[in-house]
Amino acid sequence: MMSDKPTTIKEIAKILKISVSTVSRALNDHPSIGLTTKDRVKKLAKDLNYEPNQKAIQFLHGKSFVIGVILPELSESFFSAAISGIEDVAYKRNYTVLLAQSHDDAEREKLLVEKMKMQRVDGLLVSVSKTTSTYEHFD
Repeated sequence: MMSDKPTTIKEIAKILKISVSTVSRALNDHPSIGLTTKDRVKKLAKDLNYEPNQKAIQFLHGKSFVIGVILPELSESFFSAAISGIEDVAYKRNYTVLLAQSHDDAEREKLLVEKMKMQRVDGLLVSVSKTTSTYEHFD
């Protein structure tokens, strides 16, 4: 029976009897790691369905790789086209788009901005609501 826990580089290192740092470097194609070792590590990682820990990657790079987008209404054709373009550009740069609608409500917009900040988005694209009169919530 397979475990529900994701495979870690520590487990790969233990199986292959090499250090965790060697596994990490092999998975990241570091030039100091030989081709044979890289192949062994990558094959086992694939066999074990290894996936990199996204939180560790975020910590390492100091980024969440998430862009927040707040729009008044997705049903408006302009915003549909805009979000399509935003997602295309974000995808090419390995970012995910976190999307929310303010429904043209300034209070909801403020709340959404705070929630996006708590999610540690790397950036925020906002089409402010018609009722927004101050912009302090963007500080």
